[in-house]
Amino acid sequence: MGIVLFKPEVCTSQEKAHLWRERYRVLFDRNVAGIILTTPEGRIVDCNEECARILRFDSKKDVLAHSAWDFYFDRAEREKLMERFRRSDKQTDAPEEILMRGKNGTPVWVLATRSVVSFADGRPELLQGTVIEITARKTSQAGLRPSRTPESPANSLEGKAARMDDLSRQIGNILRRVSKSLQADNLSKIDRMEMQECFLALEQAKLLMSELEILSLLRE
Repeated sequence: MGIVLFKPEVCTSQEKAHLWRERYRVLFDRNVAGIILTTPEGRIVDCNEECARILRFDSKKDVLAHSAWDFYFDRAEREKLMERFRRSDKQTDAPEEILMRGKNGTPVWVLATRSVVSFADGRPELLQGTVIEITARKTSQAGLRPSRTPESPANSLEGKAARMDDLSRQIGNILRRVSKSLQADNLSKIDRMEMQECFLALEQAKLLMSELEILSLLRE
C-alpha cells in the first residue's frame, strides 16, 4: 500500500490536527535532545527516551515514576523558575546550565531551555524542558577526569570509542535532516516552526561536536 500524502490546502481540520500531532510526536520521540513535560506542581506528564538516558535511567517509564522536584539538588532552583514564569508573560526562559540530580543522585550537567506550553487562567499549566547533556564539557572545564575503574565501562577506552561513534552518528543525522530542510527548492515552503527546528538542531550539533572533541582529547 502506498503512502497517502495530504496537501495542507485540502486537509480537513481534523486531518490537520492529526498531522500536527504526528509531527510533534516524531519530533518528541526522535529528538536528540532530552524533552520532559511537567506541571508546575512537579508531576511528570511525559518525556522521551533521550531524557531518560541523560538522567541515567533505563527507560522513560522509570522517569515517569518520579517528580520533577527529584531531579534538583536544590529545590529552590525550580521554585525560582516557577516564580519567573508566574511573574512574567514570557513563555520561554533563556538557556541555562544546570546541575541536575540523576538516578541514585548522580550529578548531571545539562544545558536546559524551559518554556510554558499552556496556560490556565493566566497561570502556567504545562511546562516543557529541553535538555542537552554537557557533563563532559563541564568536567573538562573543571580540570577533572572521570574515575577510571573496571566497574565503569563508559569511562574505558572502549566506552569512549562507543560514545564517540554514537555522537558522530547523531551529528550526521542532524546535519542530514537540516540539509534536507534547507534545500533550495524547499526554502520557499519552509515555515517559521521548521526554521526554528533547524536552528535548534544546529545548536544541538554544536554541543555534540564539543563533547566529541573533549572525548578525543581524553583518549590521547
